[in-house]
Amino acid sequence: MGKRVFGESSVGISIIMMTSIYAVSSSHSPSLEKQISNSPRDQYSLPEDLLVEISSCVAASSLSEISNLRLVSKSFKRISNDRYVLRRLSLNEIPLFPWFRSREKFHNFFKRCRKNGNPEAIYRKGLVNYFHRNSSKRQRDKGLKHIAKVANKGNQEAQYVYGLILICLGGETKQKGFKILSSLRKPLMSSTLEEMEKHRKKIRDEMWWCGEPMMRHLKRRYVRENCNCDVRTDMFFVKNSGWDRYGEHNDMITSSACEICLWHHEVKLFFANIEE
Repeated sequence: MGKRVFGESSVGISIIMMTSIYAVSSSHSPSLEKQISNSPRDQYSLPEDLLVEISSCVAASSLSEISNLRLVSKSFKRISNDRYVLRRLSLNEIPLFPWFRSREKFHNFFKRCRKNGNPEAIYRKGLVNYFHRNSSKRQRDKGLKHIAKVANKGNQEAQYVYGLILICLGGETKQKGFKILSSLRKPLMSSTLEEMEKHRKKIRDEMWWCGEPMMRHLKRRYVRENCNCDVRTDMFFVKNSGWDRYGEHNDMITSSACEICLWHHEVKLFFANIEE
């Protein structure tokens, strides 16, 4: 099912109408699901395309919120499994390895999301396949393709990972990696580094225990490019490595930073404490 497009006024009014119903239902316990599903409002349902659009907006915001929305009506419960909704569903609330959940249920849920084109599900599959210590070469190759697919669609975290992998692998892929990472640069160096730190911390925290061997391999493969810059970029990193980091008075325009120094700095931080 493709993307729905409606006039702003009709969507706005409909979302306001549904918000009050949704807010009430989400505050109740799941035991009231039957009562909510059989309530009279199902008799005055909105057009299905509009219900799908509303559901997809909620799904893109929060997995727990779409779970609550399923309690609003039978229509919403059914539509929450629509392909468009599953494709936009946010998975941020689920850890990469949610051991507290049923493995089979978790596997089937993510498989459905991937089948319906959910970029987060595809990226996560690629991340696990590429970095997991037990992955075969075939799995790693397939994992890298998954990461590349999502990166090419503009997902910033996937672009970050894919770009770092490529510059570490070297050879013909290195310049492609620099080009991908360059798309993540912000007007000021501080905003760029803050984004990088967010991605780096998330990935390392989730993948460290099973991905260290592959990280070690990438670190060994990495070779820094030679540059002839004025060392201002390196000096910026030294100056801003303490508690008093960045700020408008001691920031640097990212466009004036040395590309090689910038990403070399990021590679060092990503592989920090990884023994070769």
